[in-house]
Amino acid sequence: MKFTKAEIDAVIAASPRTTVPLNKLVLSVDYQVRPGGSTSKLSIAELASSIKDSGVLQNLIVVKGVQGQFDVCAGGRRLESLSLLASSGEIPDNYPVPVLIVPADKALLASLAENVFHVPMHPADEYLAFAKLLGEGKSVEDVAAAFGVTPLVVKRRMKLASVSPKLMAQFRADEIGLDCLMALALVDDHDKQEQAWAGLQPWNRRPECLRQLLTQDEVESDRDPVARYVTLKAYEKAGGALRRDLFSDDDKKAYLLDVPLLHQLATDKLRKKARQVAAEGWKWVDVQARWVRDDYLSHGELHKTRRAPTEQEAASLDALQARMAALQDQMDALDEGDEDQADELEREVAALQVQGKAIEADLSTWPVELMKQAGCVVHVDQNGTPTVKRGLIRPDDRSDMAQAARQAGEGGVQAGMVSLPSPKTRPVHSDKLMRRLTAHRVAAVQAELIARPDVALVAITAQLAQKLFLNHGYRCHQQDPVLAITATDSQSDLRAAADDIETSPAWLRMDAERRTWADKLPQDLDAMFPWLLAQDQATVLQLLTFAVASTVTGIYGVEPATQRTDALALALGLDMRRWWTASGPSYLDHVSKGRILEVVTEAVDINAAAPLAALKKDAAVSGAEQAMAGAAWLPMCLRTGTSSKPLGDGGGAVHVGASDADAVGELAV
Repeated sequence: MKFTKAEIDAVIAASPRTTVPLNKLVLSVDYQVRPGGSTSKLSIAELASSIKDSGVLQNLIVVKGVQGQFDVCAGGRRLESLSLLASSGEIPDNYPVPVLIVPADKALLASLAENVFHVPMHPADEYLAFAKLLGEGKSVEDVAAAFGVTPLVVKRRMKLASVSPKLMAQFRADEIGLDCLMALALVDDHDKQEQAWAGLQPWNRRPECLRQLLTQDEVESDRDPVARYVTLKAYEKAGGALRRDLFSDDDKKAYLLDVPLLHQLATDKLRKKARQVAAEGWKWVDVQARWVRDDYLSHGELHKTRRAPTEQEAASLDALQARMAALQDQMDALDEGDEDQADELEREVAALQVQGKAIEADLSTWPVELMKQAGCVVHVDQNGTPTVKRGLIRPDDRSDMAQAARQAGEGGVQAGMVSLPSPKTRPVHSDKLMRRLTAHRVAAVQAELIARPDVALVAITAQLAQKLFLNHGYRCHQQDPVLAITATDSQSDLRAAADDIETSPAWLRMDAERRTWADKLPQDLDAMFPWLLAQDQATVLQLLTFAVASTVTGIYGVEPATQRTDALALALGLDMRRWWTASGPSYLDHVSKGRILEVVTEAVDINAAAPLAALKKDAAVSGAEQAMAGAAWLPMCLRTGTSSKPLGDGGGAVHVGASDADAVGELAV
């Protein structure tokens, strides 16, 4: 029989409301439509604490039973919570409980009214209600006690209530999951929360990605080596600002907000180690919180030399070698079943090897006469411990070091003690601009490749063949995967190299294709294989082509003679004039005025470039843009064989072979 809400409301309206002693209430078995409990998210302990603090806010529905008792047909969790309070002595056994008494033949109707038509509180409302209670002056501890939860639970619900109202509305609409809401609550800035959510593609909106975006300028106290070296206690004592993650199981974890202070504390702590190193006789000692290799690329390097061993050291080395040879002979003579004796001999050999390495380490020394022209960097390593990079030669000390090394060599000291970087000519394009340009080239190759499954199939086949047949030393056996093949999307690398990449035609084309496949493919990874089996070969080949295109790499900081994308570019008939245009933001703003004049001369003629020489840089850029309009000029790193053809000449298909496999940079077998 189907009951309407009006019928159920009529039953409830006709029923008397009163109170009944707790010890007269028993849970009904016959009239409960939800014997497993109601839709409330509160636990019994939480509900009991709430009742203790505020009383029973919603009456129980009962039916008159035998011997003055009443059968509870709706409100079983409230009855259980009241019984818990009574058993612990919080309320008396005859505590008056508000009830609605309904006829036995209407009990199921009333129970339906309680459960079917009851709309449970949305978690968002719960978070805001907790926030409102605290806003009215109640302490965290009072609210926690009232609901039978820990203060941490209250703080977490308060933190969730602080999320942007726009995002909270999406949470209500089930467009944001609770795990993502917790990640967004890491920061209090609503704009930052909204930007982080909008900054990720829908298929990539995962808690870990959100945390990475929101905390990219912060330092994790438990993971960062410098933070572990300084210690959270010392950082807090120095007044460092931090933010704790209320949703972390580790209550000691924190995000450090003052990175300069953290590095200052680290360098101050390292100075004692630096004084000890300086006493060794070096010309200089730098103290850095972190070792940044790029800061010392222009430095040369001094190497240790091996001194002649003393008679005692030579005798010790000879004795060690003889003993290890004897042990090896004993192991060779053992039968297959003598595993215990073999293990004992191996342990002795290992101990002797340690002794030998210790002696050799003593024989390797820094040449004292050259240490006066070199220095060290004291820093924190990846394990969070202080370490020293010794033997660095500053560019200003190169000539003095070279002369001192020659003199040391004449005195019988070993050759090759010093490595000095060769002088470098200034490149046409800076590292940043070169990475920017080649990122656009990679994106264009990807965009061209998704339309050429024939080239994609050859490229991936060539890559696999290289791994299987040309690299005989590569054997990586894994038990779980069926195929030991991995693929890495180069999307994040392109973003990092070129901040304008997302507005480029190539990126937009790849992104549209990515969205199409994301909507089409099954979300369950285990369903991917059977889904593809059910598709026609053209669909499978299209997906393979997109996957291969997504892995193409080839970003360079220094302009190379050849690029790994050259073979693919030729095979695709790539013409970068279809995908990139020289403008102020894309190129001219990033080069010198002299380079601008060279470009205009090459793209147009010297007559167009000459007037720009007298202008300031900004005006020269604007003038160059006007002069080059329609010239379709490309820097050398973006040119291929097709770039010399008139724009619009697409060229025919080009056959590629196994040597073209380097064009796919992030596929591995």
